[in-house]
Amino acid sequence: MQPRLNIALKACRSAAEIINNIYKSKNQDDLRSYDHLDLLLYIHMIESIGESYPFNENDSLGPTNIDISEVKKKVSNIKYSSNVNDGTGYVWVINPLDCYENFVNKIPLFNITISIFLNGVIQASLIYNPVEDQLVTAVKGEGAVYENKKIRNTNIKNEKILYVINDNKIKLNLEHMLDGNQRFFGSKSLELIYMAEGKLDLLIYPKIEIWDYAAGLLICRESGVLVTGINGENDISKCNSLLAAKELIHKKVLSKIG
Repeated sequence: MQPRLNIALKACRSAAEIINNIYKSKNQDDLRSYDHLDLLLYIHMIESIGESYPFNENDSLGPTNIDISEVKKKVSNIKYSSNVNDGTGYVWVINPLDCYENFVNKIPLFNITISIFLNGVIQASLIYNPVEDQLVTAVKGEGAVYENKKIRNTNIKNEKILYVINDNKIKLNLEHMLDGNQRFFGSKSLELIYMAEGKLDLLIYPKIEIWDYAAGLLICRESGVLVTGINGENDISKCNSLLAAKELIHKKVLSKIG
């Protein structure tokens, strides 16, 4: 898995050069004019991956929120998949810019993410902040690493918690049992990193796409965080919802909303 992860990192750093050149040289009004930057970055990244690694019938790239038909026209030698559970082999899930709103508003809270699945199971992932040059990686069964240091969520605090609940109805339903405050950062990959590090205590996304959660999913699980769908499903790709917390909080919340 390490060779593929190295190739993923190379693609991220290559895309980061483009992002930084634009981000640091343009004002907010100029940045808002880059409507298709995510598509251009996606094309650039898969071209970089394709050049570095000889893909075969067991490798594919997808799914993504980018217009795949446009990418196919430019990169014809790479097989695509719209579902990580679609058949066997490797599937690469790429999000070239999470979150776009932070980027165009000159808020440096956005990431490039890549996740690598094999036969429907995530094997490795990375999240890279191009402005801060900060890297988080995870390999299944080998732990999560932030800037060469292992991430282990050992948070067992009982005082007020910090949480993200992306649904007002669920938040209202849990208000009587949640002693704490809510924070939104815009980037779901960043929120999942904060969850892995213990800076956040609870994440609930009743609707989330795979390119937004895939990289952070493995990082959280490898750090000791329990991550399921909001009804307790282990395979989030089949329910497209996410509930992440340490076990005690997770069980408490799941019993109420699951």
